[in-house]
Amino acid sequence: MLSLTKKSEYALIAICHLARVGERVVSAREIAELHQVPLPLLMNILKQLNQAGCVNSVRGARGGYSLAVPADSLTLSAVLRAVEGPVRLVNCAPVGTGSRACERAGICSIRSPIHKLHHQFLRFLDEVTVSDVAFDEAYYERPVGMNGEAAVSE
Repeated sequence: MLSLTKKSEYALIAICHLARVGERVVSAREIAELHQVPLPLLMNILKQLNQAGCVNSVRGARGGYSLAVPADSLTLSAVLRAVEGPVRLVNCAPVGTGSRACERAGICSIRSPIHKLHHQFLRFLDEVTVSDVAFDEAYYERPVGMNGEAAVSE
């Protein structure tokens, strides 16, 4: 079944947390503890997000992470590509200018509809922003902060 990897899930959790706190610099430890995400894996994910230009990294005792671009400009596509590489539903789905060879390419009866599905999925990921996900009231539950306060104020 098609599903997000834990790595992608944790990346989206972290990036949405950063969107919710605004410009505040947040430590990886805070995100990991608040959302019960393994710290070593989260640190690797944040490093990849930083290298891709999705988040800023601040070193030092008061260091941490913040969004590098506004949440309403950062797409799910950019976040997922930062941690997983090109998004591909099936091996024969095109990435960039070419596609992977498939031994069934010449006889495949589902290639065209699968490619259409692939392109629609990519378009969806390109259209949905971190802001759309982070602030979707239908699904957004405020995590409780370290001292019991709401992590995000209105």
